[in-house]
Amino acid sequence: MIVNTVTSYKKSIGFTLIELIIVIILISVLSVSVFSRFSGTAGFSEHTYQARLISSLRNMQTRAMHDNRLGYCFQLNFDKTQAAFGPPILDYISDAPNAAVATCSSEIDFSNPEYLATSATEMGDEGVSLTSDRDFINFDGLGRPIDGDGQIACASQCKITLTGESAVSVCIESQGYIHGC
Repeated sequence: MIVNTVTSYKKSIGFTLIELIIVIILISVLSVSVFSRFSGTAGFSEHTYQARLISSLRNMQTRAMHDNRLGYCFQLNFDKTQAAFGPPILDYISDAPNAAVATCSSEIDFSNPEYLATSATEMGDEGVSLTSDRDFINFDGLGRPIDGDGQIACASQCKITLTGESAVSVCIESQGYIHGC
């Protein structure tokens, strides 16, 4: 009996190698997840604006595919000096001639819902700039990007880049596919 208590005592003195490895893995997983919470917001604002821009472009594209009245524009304007994007006046309800002209304005209507536009200084205050080879993206009834003359735009690809701590882009293909690139 003395031999059995001695051997059982020796087995319970320390941790096994597997237990130590599991504890080390758990601590490393927790440290990685906690580090991301305390690392700051560097580079996250660009990805947020990229998601908002994709959402706004897809919203305009969907509106264009559901409403085929002539003279109305379904476009998103880009203001590169203020680093802002948004639609012009969204007056699609009335059939008055001035309503169609207002929807084709090159100015951004900052009173639009915030899910469609940024404010005049929002991106600039966070140090994010906007670059694009186009001043606006307009969509036809099939959801394809068109220019001011109604011709298919973005022959190869239109690209809008948001730059701050990092750079992210939104690409629009000639068939109308909008995606982050």
